[in-house]
Amino acid sequence: FAFRIFSRSHIQIQTCGPSETAMASTAPRHANGESLMASMEQTVSEACSRRDQRDQPSFLRRLIATMGPGLMVCFADTDGSCLITAADSGSEWRYKLLLLQAILVPILYWAQELAVRLALFRGKGLCALIREEAGVAWGWAVATPLLLDCVLALISEVNVVGQTMNACWGTPLVVTNSIFTVCLILLALTGSYEIAEKVGLAMGFLQVFFFGTVFMNHPSGSEVWTDLWSFPLNDASYVKLITANIGAVIMPWMLAYQQSALCEKGLAGEHGPDHLLIERIDTALGSLLTQAVMAAMLVTVAASKMYAGKDIEDVNQLLEIFSATMGGELRAKIALTFAICGACIVAAIVVSLCGAWALEEAMGRVPAREARLLGDTEEPLGLTQKVKYNLANRPVFYAAFVATCMTAWLLTVATPSFAVALTGVWTQFINGLLMPPVIFALWYLAAYKLPAEHRLRPGMKWFQFGVFGACSAFCLVSIPFAIQDSMAN
Repeated sequence: FAFRIFSRSHIQIQTCGPSETAMASTAPRHANGESLMASMEQTVSEACSRRDQRDQPSFLRRLIATMGPGLMVCFADTDGSCLITAADSGSEWRYKLLLLQAILVPILYWAQELAVRLALFRGKGLCALIREEAGVAWGWAVATPLLLDCVLALISEVNVVGQTMNACWGTPLVVTNSIFTVCLILLALTGSYEIAEKVGLAMGFLQVFFFGTVFMNHPSGSEVWTDLWSFPLNDASYVKLITANIGAVIMPWMLAYQQSALCEKGLAGEHGPDHLLIERIDTALGSLLTQAVMAAMLVTVAASKMYAGKDIEDVNQLLEIFSATMGGELRAKIALTFAICGACIVAAIVVSLCGAWALEEAMGRVPAREARLLGDTEEPLGLTQKVKYNLANRPVFYAAFVATCMTAWLLTVATPSFAVALTGVWTQFINGLLMPPVIFALWYLAAYKLPAEHRLRPGMKWFQFGVFGACSAFCLVSIPFAIQDSMAN
């Protein structure tokens, strides 16, 4: 009898399926075998538990598999315009805006963490959530300016890529910008968020090149220390650059993108204890990297002193600075081509996707993964079939995506001087003005429209309200200073 029980339990330990485990509890019990049977059932249960623990991926593996949206959006944050803004900050004010880069790290993290909370616990993008909570009209009220902001940002990215290739290798703008635009559209036609994320991350990591140039110009420690505590707030140019740096960090489209990207990646509605922690780590790492890149560019340009007290407006000036820094023009051309174009490519992917997603969300479409889970769609086979399927089933997305890309291409090719005027500080300044309504919409939703256990705690809620309010007020109050500075130039 004991042998029969042992044999049956041995089979259960090998399979450990739910049906086999249930068999142990329904096995015939005899008086002289009950204690042995109970012992065997406990052995089976422990074996199943150990197997489940072995089969579950480690926290590190889950972290690596899940990371992406936070890193990608932060790499996009240091796009071509941001790099020019950082360079301009270093050339005009040396290290006086370096401390600001460090201060903005936690602010950037807090802003993005709001988007993460809403995606994980409400399962919708920003425009879709506003549509649900406040109505269709408010959904459109957010989606429309967000789409226009994405178009403006994409103009800047395409323009900087064209400038870089022209300055470094003499490639005509029309050639570079046309190839870039076609590649963006082809990437979207795959219909795969995973492919877009992999391409974006690969391009974004090229920005780490700037870490290697920080000490090449031998920045003076005494100058850095003195400038860290100098704040000439009575100067209009300084105030405008503060606003531009805030706008360069907290961009409306990056916040909307991260929230929608988590939904498109299939992480919406994940309530496990580790999911929020993993996304917070992803966001924190991205926040540190993006501000480190900005600081590296600022220090490199400030220490070079080549354009001390002057504006940095285009890639040609950066090429001069980095040629002297790296001891050769060819080295500088190769490095800037990879670093600046990589930054612009990841940013272009983010802004073009964000604008199209915003329009779809305002119209009430659910993410593609969610639609398949609900049985509304089926996964097509083959690349050609996928392209046809995507065009047929997501006409709004592709219409918005292609229109955004073609508008950026047309303006950068037909009116390059206008595109240059939009690139750099003024693009970030406009982002700074558009930031307040978006950041406070996220704050309100995270503070009052989440389940009670996932809402912002009272202390953090009002602390963030004050921080975001200060940033918003600074952006709005700086408008007269910007106008004064523009008229003076």
